[in-house]
Amino acid sequence: MKQKISGFHLDGEGHWVAELECGHRQHMRHEPPWMARPWVLTEEGRRSRLGIELDCKRCDEAGLAVAEAVRKALVSAALEAYEDAGLSGLCAEGRWEFAMDAIRAARLTPSIQRALSHGHKGAAIESARLILRPLQLEDARAVQRLAGDREVAENAAGIPYPFEDGMAEAWISSLDARSHVFALCLPDSGEMIGAAGLVEAAEERPRTAELSYWLGRAYWGQGFGTEAAQALVRYGFETLGLESIHANCFSRNPGSRRVLEKAGFRHIGREEKALHHLGRDEDLERFILTRPS
Repeated sequence: MKQKISGFHLDGEGHWVAELECGHRQHMRHEPPWMARPWVLTEEGRRSRLGIELDCKRCDEAGLAVAEAVRKALVSAALEAYEDAGLSGLCAEGRWEFAMDAIRAARLTPSIQRALSHGHKGAAIESARLILRPLQLEDARAVQRLAGDREVAENAAGIPYPFEDGMAEAWISSLDARSHVFALCLPDSGEMIGAAGLVEAAEERPRTAELSYWLGRAYWGQGFGTEAAQALVRYGFETLGLESIHANCFSRNPGSRRVLEKAGFRHIGREEKALHHLGRDEDLERFILTRPS
């Protein structure tokens, strides 16, 4: 479905993201192998694209979901009416008339609303000991407190140290439609103990995402990471319809490796000096999990 570009913003990794009128967003990465888009690097170039229409896959998916929900609702209404008419002793012709009347009278609004809300980012995920709810700006103080621990930052790629004021707000604000990031909370108290999420690949890639997670140091070694990873794997395959999920961890972090292995991920290789984090080069262990057949 075509949607007009209404604006642009930078994500947390410094990539430009197009904001669409429908409320969805699409990355406009410019460097190969993504796509050559030199215009995205200048304000004039971005301004020239305002009003241009893009194919919004999120809107297409919503449209397909609605169509399927309507189809199922109509089929259900017709079959139920046809079977009920049989109990009244009507002939086949009369039973089909009842079925057609049921289709005409079917209330489709509830089915459409459920289809549009399915997998909505406002929905929480529950596991045995955790509630995974969408991250909000109000969580910024907890994020800074938990992730601002030097040991947490040392074991999670992408977390800066020191974690200065405003960084948490900037990160949360940068999360776009492809970023499904959740606060990990204890169900009884609602206390946030970490964060985890799936970030879907850009529009030029197949339906895959990268899993990431981190926990406050006080909650290490208690199985919360594995529980969150398993919950997000189910969410990725069952709700987002992903074909594969990727993940990585520092080679010096065996605990994070065990989390991925317990969640079903398969080790696919090691990359030496894959990134520079907090003053040192880090080796990464690469993992993948494919959609069950």
